[in-house]
Amino acid sequence: MRKTSIYSLMATHVVLASGTYVFAKAAAVGFPDAETLTLARALGAALILLLLTGWVIPKPRFDTKEWLRILLFGILLVPVNQYMFLRGLRHTVPSHPALFYALTPLGVLILTSGLSRSMPLKRKILGVLLALVGVFIILRPWEAGEAIKELRSGDLWVLAAMLAWVLYTVLAGRTCQNHDPRVVTAWSLILGAVTMTPIGGYSLLTMDYGVIPLAAWAGLIYMIVLTSVAMLLVWNVLLRYLGPVEVAICTNAQPPTTAALSALMAAVGLLSSEQDLGLLFWLGMITILTGVLLVQMEHRS
Repeated sequence: MRKTSIYSLMATHVVLASGTYVFAKAAAVGFPDAETLTLARALGAALILLLLTGWVIPKPRFDTKEWLRILLFGILLVPVNQYMFLRGLRHTVPSHPALFYALTPLGVLILTSGLSRSMPLKRKILGVLLALVGVFIILRPWEAGEAIKELRSGDLWVLAAMLAWVLYTVLAGRTCQNHDPRVVTAWSLILGAVTMTPIGGYSLLTMDYGVIPLAAWAGLIYMIVLTSVAMLLVWNVLLRYLGPVEVAICTNAQPPTTAALSALMAAVGLLSSEQDLGLLFWLGMITILTGVLLVQMEHRS
């Protein structure tokens, strides 16, 4: 694949991701609980991917061991990553998840270094420490009050979701190099929806659909079509041509673009004016991204 195509795919992923954090917020607060929303999102994406299988997406050709690996990917993606992300987003603001997901390259590097049993060098350790300081600033454990406690609770759920995403990125990287990434994406999500059904199936069948606001339905559609299908296809295509760390670099651009989009949406009245975009947020963002960049620079050298 040409470099221009790779950069275009990375830019597409950044733009779609920034929209995800903002529009998914409306769905997270509009649906009765995260389990219901996660299953609705997973089933919608699975249906689209099944309809595309056989012409846009090739049919799967996995052996038994590979099917078990795809099942693991599905569990990481849906009942773990997507559920914890949506549960956290229900209580935090869109700019915080974008910032925490920018830690993905750092997490990928730490995990790959651990798997290869290589000792981190000084610049890499400094980058990790800087990023952790940035997370500490964003979480602000020294502050009290119900508002900050709710924000912090949501942030911790999102951090856990990010760790699941790191694990998926590392594990799926090799599989996407050996198989068509469209097939890996499709069947990971389909099996993820299957494993999520016992958890959210009853609430999805019994909830009152009439009370769900229009903005929440719009957010769900965005997550199904653009986040779960388009974005993940782009991510796995990139994993076929680049290493996990190189692919994860595109998350670096998500915090400022999401913050700008959040500020714009709040200014026109489509988001709450309380978006936590004050001095501490920007200080935390600069600290985190500096740490992540230090780690990446050491990796490239």
